[in-house]
Amino acid sequence: MELIAIIGASGYVGRHLVAALIKTGGYRIKVLSRGLPGKDSGMSWPEGVEVTQGDLQDPQSVQTFIERGCTVVNLAYLWHAGESGNLSAMQHLLNACEQVKVKRLIHCSTAIVVGEVAGGWVTENTPCKPSSLYECTKLKIEQAVLGRPSMSFDTVILRPTSVFGPAALPLKKFTDDLVGGNQFLNYLKACFLGRRRMNLIPIANVVAAVLFMISHGENINGEVFIVSNDDDARNNFSDVERTLMHQLNCKRHIIPPIPMPYFLLRLVLGLFRKPAIKPSCNFSSEKLKQFGFANPLTFEAGLIEYADWYRSNYLDRVDGSPI
Repeated sequence: MELIAIIGASGYVGRHLVAALIKTGGYRIKVLSRGLPGKDSGMSWPEGVEVTQGDLQDPQSVQTFIERGCTVVNLAYLWHAGESGNLSAMQHLLNACEQVKVKRLIHCSTAIVVGEVAGGWVTENTPCKPSSLYECTKLKIEQAVLGRPSMSFDTVILRPTSVFGPAALPLKKFTDDLVGGNQFLNYLKACFLGRRRMNLIPIANVVAAVLFMISHGENINGEVFIVSNDDDARNNFSDVERTLMHQLNCKRHIIPPIPMPYFLLRLVLGLFRKPAIKPSCNFSSEKLKQFGFANPLTFEAGLIEYADWYRSNYLDRVDGSPI
């Protein structure tokens, strides 16, 4: 039975990946935990999940965690370690993978490593111009994975866009505002944001991409893949708002929103120091499709699933008012 060793399993993607692996069956599942065995920061794991106490910043514990011939999935980012701490941790992981001789390392990065782009379609070949510390660090981690000479194991890098789903932060404030926020402010946002690309992707599709790479038989040889749903024309503010309003029975705008020019939106985003990605930017997942992967969930189905979760957790089932 193949071992899947997951680092960062207590995060949002990690928890869903563990659940999907259990549902799929046929795998041993092992997670690296900084807490006590059986728990990670107070989190309990499903029966059958093996828990190893350790830390990415401790080379010995990383080497003890992985096993020969296993597939390693790295979902971790050390938020308080800075650039040097994250790069050091990645070197510990790469050294351990080399010494133990794992089968494959799947590293989950982020689409926003591209940084400052002029809009249009972004591919894996688009030159990266990171501007924030997070973007710069993420890109340097990727370069550490891809730049290591003569590795004895296979590697692949996934770059998902903004992941949403039940209990995820993306869309939470957006939905809170639609349900109970100021209607005038909601209207202004609809005017300013209008057709702005949201770059959202359901958690089910990100997990499916990781599972696809786990089960892929041939070497992937250090390829980088964007994981996105930006090919769906409805992945924009206006259509997402419309779908959530319909699913949650929110009040519609009395006057149809008047779209503002993109240059005004870019000015507003700059004033509020929003991410540097331009509001017309799309991330292409064509390379991943050509590799044989297909998203199992449509973008609209993901939104409906999220709205169902939000309704059951935050709205009264009788009159739709907040609990």
